[in-house]
Amino acid sequence: MPKSTNKTRKIYMDYASSVRANPSSIHREGVKAHAKLEDARGVVARALFARSEEIIFTSGGTESNNLAIQGVVLAWQGKGIPHIITTNIEHPSVLETFKLLAKRKLALISIISVEANGIIDPEKIKKEIKKNTALISVHYANNEIGTIQPIREIAKVIRHYKKHNKRNNIFFHTDAVQAANYLDLNVEKLGVDMLTLSGSKIEGATPKDGQAGR
Repeated sequence: MPKSTNKTRKIYMDYASSVRANPSSIHREGVKAHAKLEDARGVVARALFARSEEIIFTSGGTESNNLAIQGVVLAWQGKGIPHIITTNIEHPSVLETFKLLAKRKLALISIISVEANGIIDPEKIKKEIKKNTALISVHYANNEIGTIQPIREIAKVIRHYKKHNKRNNIFFHTDAVQAANYLDLNVEKLGVDMLTLSGSKIEGATPKDGQAGR
């Protein structure tokens, strides 16, 4: 086992054995657990060039993708049915969530086909944006065919549309679970509003350790 993996596992096991209280509790052990949780939140935020209050811990990538997608759709309530866009090679936690929202008539969806090389053409996304588009979700890296999507270029398309149509309520989400350790995760450079990661892909806890995975 690599040294980095050993070190990460030791840190996790130290936390798991010494921090057993509810971090939302106000007793001494709860306050201690809360401090550890916030320390971890800060570490993740610095790695992503984000703010600590923007980091939300979940059980894994699937829950995170659902939180991002369904969260935007629910926030749209009262403003009509939102339109959401994704590609045809996303992880099932994205694609199936899109289809379920459409089936329940909670969202109108556009699933755009990638090109023959497995890359999405940003211009195709541009053509699909509508007045009620609320969310665009595109995989950063695909674990099955190895393609890396042009996230920065897609972000530019979205910014251009928002600027010229005076809109600020289109959110850009990327599932970056497979990109960690390999690609730049600076959210400012990428131009994304929401980014999904999973500890199980970056030497974090595995399901065997008692934490949910993908």
